[in-house]
Amino acid sequence: MVLDSLSRRGAVLPLVLGILLAVTLLLTSLLQLPGGVRRVALRHAQMQQQIYDAESALIACLEGFPEDYFKLPKVDRSRLGPWTDLSAEVDSIRSVHVLAGIACDSACNMLKSHKLRREIYEGFKQQLNQEIMLVKHPLKLEIKSGNRRILGRDTGQIPSTALQVLDGDLTLDLEGEIPSGRFIADGSVKIRGNVVFDTLRVYARGPLTFRGRLKARFLEAFSEDRIEISSGVEFSGVAIARHEVAFPNGADKVRMRYPSFVMAAESANLPLESEQDSILIPDFISGDLKPFQWSLR
Repeated sequence: MVLDSLSRRGAVLPLVLGILLAVTLLLTSLLQLPGGVRRVALRHAQMQQQIYDAESALIACLEGFPEDYFKLPKVDRSRLGPWTDLSAEVDSIRSVHVLAGIACDSACNMLKSHKLRREIYEGFKQQLNQEIMLVKHPLKLEIKSGNRRILGRDTGQIPSTALQVLDGDLTLDLEGEIPSGRFIADGSVKIRGNVVFDTLRVYARGPLTFRGRLKARFLEAFSEDRIEISSGVEFSGVAIARHEVAFPNGADKVRMRYPSFVMAAESANLPLESEQDSILIPDFISGDLKPFQWSLR
């Protein structure tokens, strides 16, 4: 593991130094331009250099370099859902962000350990419960008691929803588009219909079922019992259960877009029929980080 880390650092060192050299050469060439054009070009080049410096800092961090190895911006580490969110400041209002998970090629064998699966299970359980219960303005968590069934038919967009069901089951039968859905129930949760969620977070203390033509661009699903995902469902994200994650029509009938991860705490088998390099593990155990999304915001 130490040798792997050293070899990766050796491979990335020319890349970081190459970026810094390219920016230096660009600034040198811009000094030869006429006055007005030169000032505009220099401002643009300085902005680009700030972005390159931030990106280089993130690359160096991902490859395991010490924080002060290069004279680059500080890298901050936080969490976006189950994923690591690394950021480096560009200026006072913008930062470069990268989302990352644990690379399966370095950690999937560790998932044979019941202890590590429980760590992922408990970490995701706590994180998702907080995400739903501590919902932020303008959303407000609505609390209902007893069994609840919600029907939604809308050719346009259904408002974002946050709902907690106490002492009962929750059934959602929806059509349309929902920017954000957050649901937590003491019993079972069933979600079906022809519906598109931009973000869907579901916590069920009983069984959790997804059916129909359901699409979630960003999914966080958790069950203290089991999860069932039927054909026609499409998602990118994480689904973790205690006993089982089942695909009654076969995992190949469910479209799981990268990055996706499904796991049952009581089973050592990953219920994914895909190559290991397409799997990212949520950042609740130690391992090499693998980036999957870069953004400037």
